[in-house]
Amino acid sequence: GTDLRWRLRRDPLMVVMVVSTAVVIAAIGGINVIEVFFIRETLGSSATMYGLVSAAWMAGMLPGGWLGARLAGRFEDDAALVRGVLLCLGVCSLMVVLAATVPAAAVLVPLWLVGGAANAGENVFANLLTARRVPEAMRARAYASYGAAVQGGSMAGFLVGGALLAAVPPRPLIAGAGVLGLLVVLVFVPVVIRAVRRADHQPADRQAVGPSAGLATSGRPAEPQPDAGVTVGPWLSASHARGSGTSSS
Repeated sequence: GTDLRWRLRRDPLMVVMVVSTAVVIAAIGGINVIEVFFIRETLGSSATMYGLVSAAWMAGMLPGGWLGARLAGRFEDDAALVRGVLLCLGVCSLMVVLAATVPAAAVLVPLWLVGGAANAGENVFANLLTARRVPEAMRARAYASYGAAVQGGSMAGFLVGGALLAAVPPRPLIAGAGVLGLLVVLVFVPVVIRAVRRADHQPADRQAVGPSAGLATSGRPAEPQPDAGVTVGPWLSASHARGSGTSSS
């Protein structure tokens, strides 16, 4: 049937969501490598403080996921979910920029709480967008494609961050990663606008026959299935595969 003809590249909103998330993660993913040196050496904090700072990101995800779910339920328009993803990525990048200015590690805790909340919101919006726009028979493929892009971006960030750390102090590296993440978000703003226009020009019947067929529903998008899980690890490393365990970068 038409469900099996669904392809990610044919859905402009899904494409821009996947690509923007992966690129931002690649831009700021190096913070995973840099963070321990920044806290322990640059800021001169203890191992206990490093643990508290690391836990703050995950702690922020708890209320962030709840708030994201409350907000996402009010978004009738799929384009609003894509804008929400981009906004959350921008907030995460901004928190990284601000982290480079802190005088003590304790100041990182509130920043990481906000960043974690934005991270959770991004995951909620991305998961709901996938559930709305992808036919049920092809959602496993969609989640796998998204997870592969996100994890690939995370590994790229690890590699670049580790290589640069050998030559550049942690503080400017953190600032550079955050600024680069913000620039990526700004670059994708017009891309999102164009993607929304392309989506608006698609046939009204979202199960239209032909090369563009394959969206999940006609009319109001489908609600996500209860078992469509979202698991995340620190710093935007996300896996949306059903039944997967927590993915930690």
